[in-house]
Amino acid sequence: MSLMSDRYSDAGWSILTDGRVVERVERGALVYTPHHTADSVFVLKSGTISLFLRSNEGRVLTLRMIEAGQFFGHVAMSDGSCYDTYAQAVNQASYVCIHRDELPPLLERAPELGVALLDDVARHRAVVSRRLDEVAFKSVPARLASLLLDLAQRHGGPHAANVPRHSHRQLAEMINAYRETVTKVINQFHDARLLTIDRSGITLVNVRRLKELAQS
Repeated sequence: MSLMSDRYSDAGWSILTDGRVVERVERGALVYTPHHTADSVFVLKSGTISLFLRSNEGRVLTLRMIEAGQFFGHVAMSDGSCYDTYAQAVNQASYVCIHRDELPPLLERAPELGVALLDDVARHRAVVSRRLDEVAFKSVPARLASLLLDLAQRHGGPHAANVPRHSHRQLAEMINAYRETVTKVINQFHDARLLTIDRSGITLVNVRRLKELAQS
């Protein structure tokens, strides 16, 4: 059972979410910041949440986009210090909040959830680690190619070629680049016939070449 991909229809979720108040936030609202004590984890019920870092200069690096049915606020399951990212609603969103002190009795009722939570923490850390490694060691074209492939697969499966609509600013924040640079690289990809662009988003035309770029 993967908490990264399972949705609310999974029977296991009811143990964590039944009877809880569903919180609703508007686009742009902050669910938590690094200044808040990490005393709760969250399960997103609808919408999208961006987990990001912000430098002293105001630069933003998006580490993950949380989709409906996924956990976030993982750090609350460790030492209960402060959250290690910002969590902001990309659009209207709803979620349930589970205090860390409530987890032990819930896991006693469903021990398999403990294994699933550990698996989810490991996956979350792997995603964040990969994002940071790409920012540190890869060029902007390589980072953008990797991101586009990841977004397409996340929304359509391993062979998907359609990337849902994102602004160039949002893409830039996901790879720690300037918006102008992302626009330039996207135009280069378009001119090289690696992708096409329309109002619905981006379609990856030459996936093989994009994969090669992502590994460069």
